[in-house]
Amino acid sequence: MKTQEEENRKRRQEALQRLLRDERKKVVVDIEKQIGRDLDTGITPKLDSALDEGDWSTLDLGDSVDYTILEMRYKTFKDIDEAFGRLEAGTYGVCENCSVEIPLARLKVEPFARYCVPCLSKMEMYKKATL
Repeated sequence: MKTQEEENRKRRQEALQRLLRDERKKVVVDIEKQIGRDLDTGITPKLDSALDEGDWSTLDLGDSVDYTILEMRYKTFKDIDEAFGRLEAGTYGVCENCSVEIPLARLKVEPFARYCVPCLSKMEMYKKATL
């Protein structure tokens, strides 16, 4: 017979797993949209007209921004994948610094969070102080 604490832990794990799955779906859709947009607006239509240096610079800047966005989304995807690994290991949702459960509200905002807000704040203050 399961205790209330075990039942609560199981419900929390299921909720966290749903959070990660939902976030992963969003990221995959964003990546697919970005890649699809890049493929749809490839260089071929841009070459239909004569381009000067300014036009090329604008195209290069746009491509650079697109690539940066894609990199950010891929990093988020990897963070979510790592969070799934922690979920399987039973450490997901637990602060890696103080071992306290990260509040569900924080995980809803950032499902792949590794630290609770107090620990993250301390780490950021330390980082600023050492710069």
